[in-house]
Amino acid sequence: MKRKNITLVLTLCMSGLYFHNAFAISDAYRAQLENSGCTQVSEANGTCNSEDTNQYDTSDDSSETRHHHHHHRADSDAADDVARGIDRHIAGKYQGQAVDYMEDQGWESLNDERTRWRKAGFIADFDINQNSGQVMGVSVH
Repeated sequence: MKRKNITLVLTLCMSGLYFHNAFAISDAYRAQLENSGCTQVSEANGTCNSEDTNQYDTSDDSSETRHHHHHHRADSDAADDVARGIDRHIAGKYQGQAVDYMEDQGWESLNDERTRWRKAGFIADFDINQNSGQVMGVSVH
């Protein structure tokens, strides 16, 4: 009986390791999301259609339009990079700790609550869990 239980546990563990990436998105789907400007969340909740790439359609003959789309995509990518960098340091921290980090990094507070910040043309907004006072993340635009 004990041997069967050990075999069962080992089989379940190995199955878990084998199917570990079953929920990851494919490279093709990731590229499709990037080209559409959607995220997995916005597509799942119906606010964005990843099959519609009109947001970044560069078939327009106007070079100004192409430049605008490219510039918008670059700005969005830069904002995402800034948000990821901040998140690594403040996500899960209490607001006071997050405020200290933002000030140390040269961000300027834009409100009395100290939840909105500005630096180098970017605006960062804290997503705070009101029950715990912890910063869950930051959105940057």
